[in-house]
Amino acid sequence: MKRYHIVNLQELHEKKVRDILDDKQMWNLPMVEKDADIETVLSILTSRDHVWVVEKRGEKKLCGIITESDILRLISPTRLPKYVFGKKYSISLQYGTARRASDIMHKQLITCSPDETIGNVLMRMVNARVRRCPVVENDEIMGEITVHYILQILLGKR
Repeated sequence: MKRYHIVNLQELHEKKVRDILDDKQMWNLPMVEKDADIETVLSILTSRDHVWVVEKRGEKKLCGIITESDILRLISPTRLPKYVFGKKYSISLQYGTARRASDIMHKQLITCSPDETIGNVLMRMVNARVRRCPVVENDEIMGEITVHYILQILLGKR
């Protein structure tokens, strides 16, 4: 069994986000435009656990996120009376109220900048109970910090 050397946590906490991002991250980010249909979103989520929602194709202006948890709520049986339709929690595939990525995305994002320290970003992620945080500069996504990514750094795999 291969053993990994765990990096110094204090050093990791003091590093800037910019220092740990690699070039592969940008081209490997799961992204979809906000007007994309639900089939496109579901197709991406068959191989990823989240997808970042951007304003337009070819742009990186971030406007939301869709996670597996959002899809679970979307596909689960709804037992809501018809008079609550139109409210956010009544978005459903079953009743055809979810048509576009913008219908189901979270709009209030916890973001970080490339110049923040990893320690600050991790504290914000814990406080907000999120597993991923987009790295945003000038309103455009340039990468992401995820629990998996941090674990890879911690074990010296990145």
